[in-house]
Amino acid sequence: MKTMFDRVNEKVAVALAPLKRHPVVFSALGLLLVVALYVGGLMAVAAFTTETRLPLVLTGVYFLPAVLRAWLLFYWAARDEVRAAVKARSQKARIG
Repeated sequence: MKTMFDRVNEKVAVALAPLKRHPVVFSALGLLLVVALYVGGLMAVAAFTTETRLPLVLTGVYFLPAVLRAWLLFYWAARDEVRAAVKARSQKARIG
């Protein structure tokens, strides 16, 4: 018996299938989403608290690893794609 979460997971997988063929685009969109959520969260903390310094700093420091992880995923995907392109070009040059 499928649960609601399994159905949602299937729908999300189908929706993201075209993006997963291009890992750099997928990682870039993930990075943009994480940065937007990070900035939005900081703005929400600043708007809802009267003393903004301490909660803002604590929220920023607490969620910074998520932003760094998204950046690293983007960097690794871009690096792998560049390496694959260079390798393909060098193999093509050897053959041709």
